[in-house]
Amino acid sequence: NAMRERTLKLGTRAEVEQAKTYLRSMYKNLDGLLVCQCCHAEMPFKVQGEHYFESVQCVRDVDKHYFENRLALCPTCAAMYRHARETKDAEICQAIIDLDVDESFSSAEIMVILAGKEYQLRFVGKHWFDLKVILSAQ
Repeated sequence: NAMRERTLKLGTRAEVEQAKTYLRSMYKNLDGLLVCQCCHAEMPFKVQGEHYFESVQCVRDVDKHYFENRLALCPTCAAMYRHARETKDAEICQAIIDLDVDESFSSAEIMVILAGKEYQLRFVGKHWFDLKVILSAQ
């Protein structure tokens, strides 16, 4: 039997729970369906009556854990974002900081490349603004 070491980032579980509540409130469409920020489709299934989604870190290279630095992604987009993202953290960070959108805008988008394909990562105005404030302070 080989022993494997596991690492758990402190505060991550609370951050993910907080992020899920925050994201769930922001990414429901007019029909009350939760949509993926990447493919813009309804989340593919529900668990215990709630749409299942993954709360994925938007930019990994951030000093602290912020629930605003999370994305609401369907399982497929989450896997591609985690394992097949070709757009670097620095590029995502710069795109968010450079785009001049404020909290009152309904949405803002940046392009990311996942598994060789372009996607428009969509943010509602408040999420965009909150994330831009965090990234600008880094």
